[in-house]
Amino acid sequence: MKGLILSAGMGTRLDPLTRTCPKCMVHVAGRPIMERQLDALRSAGVDNCTIVVGYMADAVRDHFGTRFHGVSLSYVENTVYDETNNLYSLCLAKAELDEDTLLLEGDLIFDDQLISRLVGFEDGNTAIVDRFQSHMDGTVVLANGGVAGAMVLKADQGPEFDYGPALKTVNIYRLSRETLAEAIIPEMEEFIADGRTDQYYEAAFAKLIESGRMKMTVMMTEKNRWAEIDTLEDLRDAEKVFVSASATSS
Repeated sequence: MKGLILSAGMGTRLDPLTRTCPKCMVHVAGRPIMERQLDALRSAGVDNCTIVVGYMADAVRDHFGTRFHGVSLSYVENTVYDETNNLYSLCLAKAELDEDTLLLEGDLIFDDQLISRLVGFEDGNTAIVDRFQSHMDGTVVLANGGVAGAMVLKADQGPEFDYGPALKTVNIYRLSRETLAEAIIPEMEEFIADGRTDQYYEAAFAKLIESGRMKMTVMMTEKNRWAEIDTLEDLRDAEKVFVSASATSS
């Protein structure tokens, strides 16, 4: 099993911090976000990871190199990061998707145990999810019996959308080699061939789930903490949670 981290975006909502460093290297509770992610992968026994870079790509490569804290690293560069979305970035890395893969986004901070639990999960395709709360934003999953019946992107959540049963995607997935090769990569290639390079990869996932071509189970975060760092407010909130967590464990 290998890891793949999407980290090509500009992180404009974290301005001015991202004027001088890429989003994945913004510090939370004293450490860059991606350092924490790579340590979590290593702790879970994942020692090989590909990073898709774009904005300030050299800064990421220079900082992490080809090996960081026991994790071997390779890079794929999205040179049109300012014109495309993460479906395009993920598809650029298709040659690296040759085994079971943990897919992460480079703006996430979380308890290491979350990755360890996902690695130990028995199902091939799994999304980590949390109970939807009013402050959350983005793609949600509607599940039945632990299996995703639908994945609904933010753009498709109209004014009458019922958030009661919704589960928020954490943006961490376990994807099987077979599903990647037979369903996900071909679907993303079709999106790109149609000129839909501005889409989130969840749009491809949603279509595959709806058509029955991909089964995806869900794994609840339970007591494991996580945060997505999109804005300065997100960063302040995450600092409170993870500084507190560090103090509690010390």
